[in-house]
Amino acid sequence: MHAFRRSLLLFCAAGALAAGFTGQALPAQEAGHLTLQDLLALEPIGETALSPDGKTVAFTHSGQIVLMSADGGWPVLLTSTQGPKTGIAWSPDGKHLAYASQGSIWVVSVSGGAPHRLTNAPAGGGDPRQATDRSPQWSPQGRWILFTSGRRGTNSLMVVSSDGNITSFLTSGHDEASEGKWSPDGTQIVYVERARQYFSGKLKVLHFDAHAGQPEGEPVDLYTAPVDRGGGWAIRGAEWSPDGKELVTVLQNSGWDHIYLIPATGGNPKQITDGAFDDADPVFSPDRKNLAFLSSRGLLESTNVWVMPAHGGEPHLVAKFDTPGISAQPEWSPDSTLLYFHHQSPVETNDLLVADALGQSAPRYLTHTTPKNFESAQVPERVTWKSKDGREIAGLLFTPRGAKPGAHLPAVLWIHGGPEGQDVFRADGWAQYLAQAGYVVLEPNYRGSNGYGEVFRNLNVEDSNGAEVDDVATGAQYLVTRGLADPARLAIGGGSHGGTMVAYAVVHYPDLFAAAIELYGVVDRALFVERTNPPSSIRWMMKMGGSPTEKPDVYRRANVLLQVDKVKTPLLVMHGENDPQVPPANSEFFVKALREHKKTVFYFTYPNELHGFAQPAHRLDAWQKQLAFLEQYIHPKFGTTSTSTEEVIFPTGSEKQANAHPDVK
Repeated sequence: MHAFRRSLLLFCAAGALAAGFTGQALPAQEAGHLTLQDLLALEPIGETALSPDGKTVAFTHSGQIVLMSADGGWPVLLTSTQGPKTGIAWSPDGKHLAYASQGSIWVVSVSGGAPHRLTNAPAGGGDPRQATDRSPQWSPQGRWILFTSGRRGTNSLMVVSSDGNITSFLTSGHDEASEGKWSPDGTQIVYVERARQYFSGKLKVLHFDAHAGQPEGEPVDLYTAPVDRGGGWAIRGAEWSPDGKELVTVLQNSGWDHIYLIPATGGNPKQITDGAFDDADPVFSPDRKNLAFLSSRGLLESTNVWVMPAHGGEPHLVAKFDTPGISAQPEWSPDSTLLYFHHQSPVETNDLLVADALGQSAPRYLTHTTPKNFESAQVPERVTWKSKDGREIAGLLFTPRGAKPGAHLPAVLWIHGGPEGQDVFRADGWAQYLAQAGYVVLEPNYRGSNGYGEVFRNLNVEDSNGAEVDDVATGAQYLVTRGLADPARLAIGGGSHGGTMVAYAVVHYPDLFAAAIELYGVVDRALFVERTNPPSSIRWMMKMGGSPTEKPDVYRRANVLLQVDKVKTPLLVMHGENDPQVPPANSEFFVKALREHKKTVFYFTYPNELHGFAQPAHRLDAWQKQLAFLEQYIHPKFGTTSTSTEEVIFPTGSEKQANAHPDVK
């Protein structure tokens, strides 16, 4: 695409963000049903950063950086270069922005002009998602930019001078180092170091020589987190107090994620929040009087912004919403009176809001990215059911509008990945689309999910293909018992560990599901730990209780390849050809075993895709094929004409975007 045309399209897209601020009423229209093109066009705002004077917000949208008044108004496009932008950061004088793009660190003047590339190192080995320069942060004096780099094959901290002439490593290449943050005076950097023996992370501080751009002396250990036995929890970094005397972080020492204060010189962490919920992302107000943070208190599948006294005390809610949703990225105004934050819900995409820090007035939307057709979306019902062992499992339930009791509709259980993911009250386009297409959709938060405490998250340790599958199966049975779902028309789908759960389900419960969509999942955990990236290999060996040699029975129970003879459910398998997280051999071996056992399987791979499908043409193609598959097996359409001799009538022409390998018995 020519640069002028790209800039014009991005200018129009940025202008759409401000459509709600012009004061002109738009004609009322009946909300339409979502289309797949609508899902493809969903483009909420990305990262945001408030200028040092609090007057301007920079944010990413449609792959570019946009500037807007902190009071709202018409956005101005700052960049028009190729490649998405991440990690936007203001210089201390407010004249420049640093950001990461195309694997390098860049700087651009906020007054306009061509961006200047500061780093240009070849990508490191290992996982290409991490083998780049990223997450830039200006030093308080503005001479240096701290960033994380994967050019060694592992994460390291580096600095580059603001003119790009000097680049230095700050940490060794032996262990992972990330989440670096400058002290207020620019003389120290706190960061998280991870190694096999302390996989949950260690907070460290290094002293920085601002003249030479080098560390002074050896880093100092501040705190080492107890290792999570399932490998799924790690310190997410720390924030400095404005006077540089304290650090605030989140630890799970109580069994839930809560806020702790640590002296900047080291010492025992002081816990200042508690309860059966998770807190996250604490940040000091500039006047040091308060902390803003995120919390799931009140509803475990939702988060809101809260404020509390900096050294503990009763918190108050900053912004109340009628619809449960997800708030994120709180940022204080320089005068400590306002909080800027992101918010989304099942009926609105991610936007930037501003609220009075005292919580005494309603929040104000500064952007509005929700498309018109998304107004037809619904708020899912939070439901619970008992698993086989009596443990309560929660999930989100979407039902077609107008569905009557006893409707016995086709149903899809869509399983999140991780397994330390969590289905929450967010803008979930795929679930909304399926519900509008006539499907009941259940998203179960099975054991192993985040958001329900450390004990629940680790219930699947050494039990892969065990009770976690029962949690999902009893969810399907719950839908049938309620009269919502037809027991003969149940389907299951998911990606990553969600795909793994699909593979588990079709061998664990071979008669339950009439169709299964397995996306880039693991079917042989021993093969996975051999071929995935090092952090994932370590994490999963912890979750399995050891290596394949140490825990052969645990790995054998989780090996679906040894159990494909049990499969009765037709399967649709999809995988990206360059996946560094779940190497494609898992799907290749799965499909090969299914074919050898004369099972019904359709297999599609997508070139130049990593873990999941990012390219718009591939995403659209995958959705279309999944819909055709579901329609064939649990929601057939009648009266259509086709000359196809295949069991499933997949959309034609899609092979131009994907390498298709269907096979049926």
